Amino acid sequence: MASVAKHPLLSYQPLRLIFQLAYIATIIPRLPYYAIVALVPFLRPHSSWGVRQTFMTRLAYPILDMPSRIGITETLTIDGGKEGERFQVVGPSDLDVYKGPLVSKDVKPANIGGTWFPHVPGPEVAGKTIVLYFHGGAFIEGDGRDATCGPLAKRLLEKGGADVVFSVQYRLSGYGGMNPFPAALQDALSSYLFLLNKVGIPPGQIVVGGDSAGGNLTTALLRYLHQFETEIGLPMPKCVLLFSPWVAPFQDDFVTNRNRRTDFIPPSYPRRGACSYASGFTDATSNPYITPLGNPFPAKVPVFVNIGAAELLCDNIMQWVEEMRGVDGNVIVTNREEAAIHDTFLTAEILGFEKSAWEVATRVGAFVRKY
Repeated sequence: MASVAKHPLLSYQPLRLIFQLAYIATIIPRLPYYAIVALVPFLRPHSSWGVRQTFMTRLAYPILDMPSRIGITETLTIDGGKEGERFQVVGPSDLDVYKGPLVSKDVKPANIGGTWFPHVPGPEVAGKTIVLYFHGGAFIEGDGRDATCGPLAKRLLEKGGADVVFSVQYRLSGYGGMNPFPAALQDALSSYLFLLNKVGIPPGQIVVGGDSAGGNLTTALLRYLHQFETEIGLPMPKCVLLFSPWVAPFQDDFVTNRNRRTDFIPPSYPRRGACSYASGFTDATSNPYITPLGNPFPAKVPVFVNIGAAELLCDNIMQWVEEMRGVDGNVIVTNREEAAIHDTFLTAEILGFEKSAWEVATRVGAFVRKY
């Protein structure tokens, strides 16, 4: 085991406040530059982008970079909050299903939560398609509730072939040994079992999906269900949806990346996420449950993969897709989202890619209905 990743000095007061004020002071002078780039068409990073898309993608970079350098992960609550009865607590399974990579002396299955969209299903759930969803956020932010996943859930419900969405609030990782791997994967399995055994949904009605880090988590769950199928006896879901899946968390050399000018992700963001999630692991770069790239496996069910043509992860995802297609029996359907940055399915409303995200949802719906 490697040493646990410690908090950076900037996470402590008064350095944190000094840094935040200084960083904000550097953002303000950039705003006129961002505006000029957005208003002048030939200056835009992508010729098909509009003013809002250009301005917001430029602004998103420092907004993500500042908290990433501070490195403090938010604490989640399993109270219902404004989601009310749509938020349900999911406990660890009573079954002996946490095997192999899910066994840890330091990380145990725990109570988590999840939000139902549009409402908690009743008896009418019979015959309906349920999407079990894992949000993105580099394993260090997000909660799957209305504020982050409401628009995404709406797309799945209206165009993506879903009748109900259950968005999981898995444990977030952080510096200082906060919920490292396999915490999130334990939670993913617990939520899948919750749908099967507590809600009573047949596996053929469950679609498992996720974006970015949630896509990484989805592939890990799919691998686990296959690898331990005989031991735990759990059935496979209907199919899988992946949106900009984070298949190589430790490949963060964005300087030479061909899409470095178009995407909005600062290097500090994935580095913090990967370091926090894999804290204590010496083999994280080769561990198939943390790094899907280079570790293909039999998926057993059809997989839909959405890739942004202008995102930093584009080449890694395409390489992983080809690896997966090289495994006999795998059905991997890809959709290339032209002019799209990383994870527009989650961030469309913030960054101005709503039209593109709705088009992706339509293709998702066709995939779900076909398979």
